[in-house]
Amino acid sequence: MKILVLHAHTANRGDEAAVKAMVDEILEAKPNANITICINGNTFYPNMPKQVKQIERMPKLHSKMALLEFYLFYLTGTKFAISKECKEFRTELLKADLVLHAPGGPSIGDIYSKVEKLYLYRLNLARKLKIPYMFYAPSMGPFNSGKNDDLRKKVISGADKVVVRDPISKQYLNQYLPNVQVEQHLDSALQHDVELQKYDDIYNSYTALKEFIRIHPKCLGITVTDLAWHPTHGKTKLQTLIPEIFQKFVDEKIAEGYGIVYIPQLYGANDDTTLMNQFMRQKHTFMVEANKPEYDAYFQQYVIGKLYAVVGMRYHSNIFSAKMGTPFVSISYEQKMKGFMEKIGLDEYCIPIDELTLECLEGTFNRMCNNYPAYKEKLKEKHLQMKKDSHRTTEDALAILEKKTC
Repeated sequence: MKILVLHAHTANRGDEAAVKAMVDEILEAKPNANITICINGNTFYPNMPKQVKQIERMPKLHSKMALLEFYLFYLTGTKFAISKECKEFRTELLKADLVLHAPGGPSIGDIYSKVEKLYLYRLNLARKLKIPYMFYAPSMGPFNSGKNDDLRKKVISGADKVVVRDPISKQYLNQYLPNVQVEQHLDSALQHDVELQKYDDIYNSYTALKEFIRIHPKCLGITVTDLAWHPTHGKTKLQTLIPEIFQKFVDEKIAEGYGIVYIPQLYGANDDTTLMNQFMRQKHTFMVEANKPEYDAYFQQYVIGKLYAVVGMRYHSNIFSAKMGTPFVSISYEQKMKGFMEKIGLDEYCIPIDELTLECLEGTFNRMCNNYPAYKEKLKEKHLQMKKDSHRTTEDALAILEKKTC
């Protein structure tokens, strides 16, 4: 049984969490399965099981020559392949019993339409070669621009299964392709529990973090991005507004006695730590190390489970909070966060990015604190159902494989 995973974004603890949980649950059901991950980034995921092979992005670079090879590779149905990346991708694709578009952000749709064609071409190769493929609970859409429409519709309609992770993405797809059956299950990261004993040991050896949390009765986790990288929100007033708001909010919380734990989700070339370093304060702030393999996505979930609350701009920091039963305030810059909060009935604690002000953030945070016991109990009650709902996507993937091998 051979599975090829495409479009798995790396150097990002959020996407890593979703992909790792998917892999761990597939291998729990099918221990002899072989999984190959074609990464979309410049690093490999740390701490992957031995049955998992990781290969370079294809094309590895976005140079003119690399893109030319990729297009010739695509147009010839994989026959034209010169580079190591193309040859390796061809081998893994042609052996695959199932291709999965990895759980992640809305890379299919208008938001990232400038790079969307590369994603669509890879999936369309599977379609043309009659290899089963599936959308494994990403976000998708919107689809209003008309860009890439013909190819999009072919690729989405040709999938053996289309699963998205939030109800807004499902609504976009239902409007765009009303004849395509779309299912919505919760984010992949929710389906696989953290190995507490393993991460107890790692936490106990991370003495600086452990001591910081010990001496601060209430620790508040923070993830923040100024969205300068974002196709829609980049190069707007948000690049000034977001740091100003978070600077004031963090200083207020420190004055109230909170310890602040920054949890960088992106590391490497495009990291979160550069921005978060602006908000560091002596004694009362701590930055979790971003790029050590042992401090992986599961470790971040473990740490969030020890905090009083989280204020998260990064989508998966909020998914981690929901999973670990830690109350949180989310700030939504794409449909993935808003849709999740609506789905679990906590949208009153979600702030749309265009409504973000210091007063709004303070008010939402205070409302969370005032309802803290009820909020925490609600997350506890929802834990098992969230886990089951997330796991349904794995069940869908396994059903396709079972059908093929019958």
